[in-house]
Amino acid sequence: MHPRLRRILTLGFLTLAAVALVAWAMRGRAPDVPAAASARAEASVPVVLATAGEAENTAEIDVVGSGLAARSVTLFAAVPGEVEKVSFSAGRLVREGQILLRLVDRKQRLALDLAAARLEAAQRLLARYESTRGTGAVPGSVIDEAQSGVRLAEIDVRQAREALADRVVRAPFAGVVGLTSIEPGDRIAIDTPITTLDDRRSLRVNFELPEVYAARLKIGQQITVSNPAYGARRFEGRIAQIDSRVDETSRNLRVRASVPNKGDVLRPGMSFQVRLTLPGATFVAVPELAVQWGREGSYVWTVRDGKAVQVPVRTVRREADRVLVEGALRAGEPVVIEGVQRLRAGRAVVDVGGDPVAAAERSDGAAAVRASQ
Repeated sequence: MHPRLRRILTLGFLTLAAVALVAWAMRGRAPDVPAAASARAEASVPVVLATAGEAENTAEIDVVGSGLAARSVTLFAAVPGEVEKVSFSAGRLVREGQILLRLVDRKQRLALDLAAARLEAAQRLLARYESTRGTGAVPGSVIDEAQSGVRLAEIDVRQAREALADRVVRAPFAGVVGLTSIEPGDRIAIDTPITTLDDRRSLRVNFELPEVYAARLKIGQQITVSNPAYGARRFEGRIAQIDSRVDETSRNLRVRASVPNKGDVLRPGMSFQVRLTLPGATFVAVPELAVQWGREGSYVWTVRDGKAVQVPVRTVRREADRVLVEGALRAGEPVVIEGVQRLRAGRAVVDVGGDPVAAAERSDGAAAVRASQ
């Protein structure tokens, strides 16, 4: 046989032998594939667990508010006239009823003297008539007229006193007076502002909150306020009033707080950074890594009876590195925070993270299962 033909036949034989050997090997291994897959399916998935906790859905709110005095007025004179004396200094504390300004009142004093003299004359006349009552010397109608004259004279006196009192401006309550541009000798009208008066023993701080917090607000809740003039110092106060309606344009609710002004350091008109904590319902809290997302929404993996269970949840709020959720998850249950990629519902898991709380709960669960068996 030709040598070249011999080499070709030899190469073909070796090729057929190799193909047969591979086929035999594949046939031999085929029965083991399902067994290996089954073994892998039965193997526990290594995961890291954490324990679900509980937290209140509190809202920390910072808003800007404006300060007003507890009582605040701008003072005007009741009548026009010439200023005789200004009896206050800006920034000074005045007592209730203290005279702050006096107008020239010579005519009013004369009018009061005249009214008082007429009253005295009417009273003397009435006394003489009364002394003759029953004698018939003075008719009864004349006595009645004298009595009416006395009453009219008394009214004139009261009117004169009121006119004289209108020439004086008094403090309607105790407080601190502001600046004034009025000097003695000035003529003022009834619409000329004299000064301001503020009762700032406590301040009213007005601010607004979105309507979503309306159900959480209550009279007496504590707040703190701050102002850049005092750095990090904070002043405590309480909610005093809540408006009866929500503004239909801004959808905000107006709130008024009362802040004691210890040391008289705060001023009406200041802007304040208002901080308040609003309590809320209690929810299950899980680490942020535990929350997963799918086509149906958010969910977490928990472990029940040693098996992975997917629990749909609704996220309520995120705070720091945890999430408040609502769903069929209880506080104290373990949640998977690492190893979720290989999890399937019903798959056995093993914790490799060493969470002592979760491990204890799993041990208790396993013991309960063994006892039931």
